[in-house]
Amino acid sequence: MIARRLAAVAAAALASCAAREQRPGAEELALKQRSAGETARRFDDPRTAAALYERSSRNAAAVDRPRLAADAACREGIAQLAAGAPERAEESFARAETLARDAGDRSLAARALLGVARARRMTGSGDVAGPLREARALARDGGDRTAEALAEVGLGALSPPAEARERYAAAERLAGDASEVQGPLRLNRARLDEREGRPADARAGYRAAVAPLSVADDRPGLLAALQAAARLADADPAGAGEAAELHRRAALVADGLGRLEVARTERRAAEASAARAR
Repeated sequence: MIARRLAAVAAAALASCAAREQRPGAEELALKQRSAGETARRFDDPRTAAALYERSSRNAAAVDRPRLAADAACREGIAQLAAGAPERAEESFARAETLARDAGDRSLAARALLGVARARRMTGSGDVAGPLREARALARDGGDRTAEALAEVGLGALSPPAEARERYAAAERLAGDASEVQGPLRLNRARLDEREGRPADARAGYRAAVAPLSVADDRPGLLAALQAAARLADADPAGAGEAAELHRRAALVADGLGRLEVARTERRAAEASAARAR
């Protein structure tokens, strides 16, 4: 009798443990993986973050949660860009766009298309204007003024100077206060100033882009702004000290992105600029 009672107690304990150790459902797992991806991204590990986001997206899709799957895939694309893998980023963004459309989320589909366009610009292949126009239309339908503004900035970068300035002005009217827009807007205006032969305006514009790009955690854009500002400071006989500072900051950003050769180049440039400043 005692033996039977002990066996029953043991069976109950095992059943209780099994219930507590039951694996989470796919949606719960997807949420946990997305959260883990955010942690990896904050710790400057975009490759791990991308892998976690990819698993999160596929787990969410497996239980018919297309919006969660789209959101994770979009984050995966951002992580792939930060890891220097634009081709893989484009695949992630394209998957995110399809999932977002399935979920009926125009705003998220627009942001995924913005990612597709950015990845293509980084690789230098594929249609860029088409995804930007489609993103602008979806963002307008979805009431996402920030995404619409970003599409205008992207289209401006592809346009002749007069049209580009009109698009940049439209982006500023739409969402000029958002750091997500301020950074690329100032960066692209500075690029236009430099192309049109106004290096002083361009230099100031690149420097003005640094803070909002940092706040928005747009590290590729931040690196581009610091490198361009450093280049123009180097061209100024009185700017060697400023150039050294900017090159050092660019090296730190490149380190965070895992672009070690770029970081080494920027550190060498910082040393050369500092030597001229002495």
